[in-house]
Amino acid sequence: MKPALPKPLMKLAILLPLVCAAVAPLPSLAADTGAPVPTQPVTAPSAAAPTAPAPAEPGTARKTPAEDRLPDQHGFALDYGYVYDPGPSRTFAMARGFAIYDYGSAWRMDNCPNTLRFKVEAAIGSTITPKSDIMASVNMLAVKYPFGLTGKVRPYGEAGIGIIYTQFRVQGQGLHFNFNPLLGLGLELPQQDGKNIFGAVRLHHLSNGELYHENRGVNSVVLQVGRMF
Repeated sequence: MKPALPKPLMKLAILLPLVCAAVAPLPSLAADTGAPVPTQPVTAPSAAAPTAPAPAEPGTARKTPAEDRLPDQHGFALDYGYVYDPGPSRTFAMARGFAIYDYGSAWRMDNCPNTLRFKVEAAIGSTITPKSDIMASVNMLAVKYPFGLTGKVRPYGEAGIGIIYTQFRVQGQGLHFNFNPLLGLGLELPQQDGKNIFGAVRLHHLSNGELYHENRGVNSVVLQVGRMF
């Protein structure tokens, strides 16, 4: 039979492990508080990731296409025309008023370039030779600035159609009222006040489009000068 441990020693044997277990973490905590705080390893800065541009301030917002478009314009022009077909030769002069609008706005078209314009004209005049005969027309045209709206000179092309009345009738013409297709090339000289000066050469045709059995067409070349206001 093994000798029994004295009770004080037995109590000490039981309490000692418990005390050691309770006190054991304390040295590590103390060591942690005294030890220097570990730091993350220093690495080379990496390239910054692309970020979305900051929203522009209201006063510096980019212009919309509508803001880049030209304003409505109005003007006046004088035409001098020479009938080269049929003969005999005939000349005429006409005074022409017009209004020009943005093509996309006029026709409710989206994504229409601002270099495309819509022109509405009304003209009245008379033949000069061989005698005086009244002429009057209304026309609509598309005007295109192929090289943009900047620069000291703006070349443009135009094409359209209208209705024309002529007091004269060449042999075989048939009607006094006819269709009036137009095709032209011009140069516009921009001015700071917007009163641009321009000149153009037009091909001028009239015929009734086979609405009448006599449909002799009349072809002319027209020189035009004018100004916007």
